Amino acid sequence: MGIDNEQWQGRDVLPPQVKMLPKADWAEYAQWLLGRRQRFVVRENSMVPTLMPGDTILAEMGVAVKIGDVAILRWRGVANVSESGQFDSAQAISMPSEMLMIKRVSEIFYGEGVYLISDNIHEPSARDSRHFGVVEADKIIGRATSRLATAL
Repeated sequence: MGIDNEQWQGRDVLPPQVKMLPKADWAEYAQWLLGRRQRFVVRENSMVPTLMPGDTILAEMGVAVKIGDVAILRWRGVANVSESGQFDSAQAISMPSEMLMIKRVSEIFYGEGVYLISDNIHEPSARDSRHFGVVEADKIIGRATSRLATAL
């Protein structure tokens, strides 16, 4: 890609364009019912306060993202799974897995790479470009457009 990931190590700033997701209005509901939005449920604390665990969001799939957007990322990484099949960081074996991540777009590099960061940079379990580097743009599968429901 031509981007040196070493220069981004330790970076923990959010872009100035950080914005909260709006609550879904009737137009967003219509887009979802027509199949033009996909629903996702937040599972971790890495995007607090923007997204809480249990929040349901709607996303527009297959669109380009801009700096400040909340992106849906398909990532093939290594998951820690215990022998019982449950996530367990204490007694875990590492195995390749594909997962979906929700992260904030912090930087875009000429369409070839995207730097993603968690809104909650102090969450110990948060994984973002500070850990895995710049992500290829084709790994971004969508852009969050609204919050369908909150966990509270």
